[in-house]
Amino acid sequence: MRRDSFVKEVKIGIKKILYKHFDLYKDKYLGIHLQGGLCNKLHGLMSACDIAVQENCRLIEPYFGWNEKILFSDIYDLEYFNSQMHDSTGVKDMIISRVDYDSANLKKKSIENVVPLWEHSEKELNRQRQLCLIERDHMKLKVLRALRLNDYLAKMVDSYTNGSTYSAVQVRTESDWKKYTKDFNGLNNERIYVPVEDIIEMVRNFETDGSIFFTSGENQEEIKKQFEDSGLETNYFYNSKWEYEVNAAINFEICSRANKFIGLSRSSYSNMICLKRAAILNKDRSFIYNFGNKIQKRKDMGIQYKGELSITNKTLLV
Repeated sequence: MRRDSFVKEVKIGIKKILYKHFDLYKDKYLGIHLQGGLCNKLHGLMSACDIAVQENCRLIEPYFGWNEKILFSDIYDLEYFNSQMHDSTGVKDMIISRVDYDSANLKKKSIENVVPLWEHSEKELNRQRQLCLIERDHMKLKVLRALRLNDYLAKMVDSYTNGSTYSAVQVRTESDWKKYTKDFNGLNNERIYVPVEDIIEMVRNFETDGSIFFTSGENQEEIKKQFEDSGLETNYFYNSKWEYEVNAAINFEICSRANKFIGLSRSSYSNMICLKRAAILNKDRSFIYNFGNKIQKRKDMGIQYKGELSITNKTLLV
């Protein structure tokens, strides 16, 4: 096993060298492996699309899913995505479906990606954080505009959001988050993990619009009861029969369309929702609850992860 692992690492190292000096990806079908939760995977996809445009290649439909493998097209409308990406980048069929890829027997024309997608994404994010700006034609916005839920899921979201006035709250108290933040829960006035009861108290003291929708990855009924015990009626969406990231994508769209959205700056999920709201949907009423023990308006369009910077560093769309 050790030898196999060593050989694999050597091959990857050689490919990285070749990538730097030769057109390794040109006219190839690029296999990508997306990691993390839904929005971290989307950041990876944005990086992969950037690479595909630069290197003149196409992407093999990637897998999503937290507990089990599902395809991009199990969540999003692949045909619409390719149409929008063609309009914005000139690349025809940015992503080839797994069905078409397998049926055409294109394995000999494919290559596995060796460029660290997260590092590529972070490099761009850090630049934008420092400059406090986002380019209108940046790849992340092109991808966000092209992401539309497939017809079945889109109808579900439309039935909930059409004609509704509501405020949405991300309750980021899942067990994995609590464990992740155990040793570091912020400095000064910032809190990375905020208990449900504290979030509810802040929401009670905040002027929400319409009804309240909350999103959380677990314990939804328990959270709903806690809201109700505090005098706040809430709704949520979660179908336990569906893959976790299908639920996450539906909740993402519902939160994006809300009159007001309240989340936390340390969550890539909250941040991408804020980005879509500000840069694409022209909704600037997004807030955080993880700084100063109160709900405060964001000015950063979702690109800053530190609480204080998210409410002070005004970001421009240029």
